[in-house]
Amino acid sequence: MAIQTLDLDEIEKKSENIYEACLVIARRARQINGERIAKRKEKEILDESSFDQDLDVYDREFFEGVVHEKEINPTVLAQDELFGDKLKYRYITEDDTKKDKMPPE
Repeated sequence: MAIQTLDLDEIEKKSENIYEACLVIARRARQINGERIAKRKEKEILDESSFDQDLDVYDREFFEGVVHEKEINPTVLAQDELFGDKLKYRYITEDDTKKDKMPPE
């Protein structure tokens, strides 16, 4: 699924600032992409232990069974989350930063 153009009025309904909404979508898309990469790395580590090292790279029989799954673009998922009210964001205030710096009581 490709990224589609968005109506600016729709973006303004979700955020007062269009650029802010774009940054939120981009940040969430990076998070989704990072999660996918971590899953693939974990899967590769598990698969490497059972992979036959003597397998010829050009073995057509082996590669016929390999299935490549299509994934939805992370940006499209992030847009759907924002417009579907599944994605919430807020500004960091001075109180939030003070809480992080204060030692626990």
